[in-house]
Amino acid sequence: MKFDIKALDVRLDEKSKKLYVNDAEVGSAVRKLEDMKDVIFNQNIINKRTKDDILYYMYRGLGMERNPTIFEAHNIRHDITVMADYDLGGEFNKTFGHYHPICSGGLAYAEVYEVIFGEALYLMQKRYDGGNCDVVIMHAKQGDKVIMPSNYGHISINIGGTLLVEANLVNSTFESDYKPIQQARGGAIYVTTKKEMVVNQHYKDVSLSYREAPKISFLDPNISLYDEYLAHPEHFKFLNRPELLFWKEDSWYSSSEPF
Repeated sequence: MKFDIKALDVRLDEKSKKLYVNDAEVGSAVRKLEDMKDVIFNQNIINKRTKDDILYYMYRGLGMERNPTIFEAHNIRHDITVMADYDLGGEFNKTFGHYHPICSGGLAYAEVYEVIFGEALYLMQKRYDGGNCDVVIMHAKQGDKVIMPSNYGHISINIGGTLLVEANLVNSTFESDYKPIQQARGGAIYVTTKKEMVVNQHYKDVSLSYREAPKISFLDPNISLYDEYLAHPEHFKFLNRPELLFWKEDSWYSSSEPF
């Protein structure tokens, strides 16, 4: 599988899940089934035979060495995640899920994703002091870009019946916080392979909305995140300063301030 990234020659061996950039193999971190025991709905699927099954591969900092100055100057990292089509005992395969730390004015770092191949649901959730939880399920297809807004934890879910390949851009200076989702035994919603939404009983007062991936007025839908970042890094200033990002008329907008 060859990716539509103009500035990089990126290819994935779908069988081995090895990723190559300009014919050089790229190292990855993996998440195995046993690693997910605290956040999946049906833990009974984990046994000696299945525990080492790899659910997804994470390729961090992909292509940054080819354009180090523009990435390092703004503390931005480019990643690719490859997620297997795997049945988690009646639940779609998903990432572990995490939150970002606060960076300014009570706002946490935002992040932006792009579906390179396959079909995804992005579960975004925000818990309030009173205990209620706002959950947004965003449906995204190949070519769609989705912003993970400030203060929302997020989980990627593979619903396409194929590999899910996604890219993301995010600030490179912080570590994600996995503990809140781990302690709550997963996200607020489990999505079953029948496409049913099951509320996680470790949450209360869950409000749920479902949306198609919205427009992002300042990003070009016809080019990859990587290519657009090289051409217009100013479009991604909100990744360091989330206060510049706002929602209006079913679309995301961002300040046009340059870096």
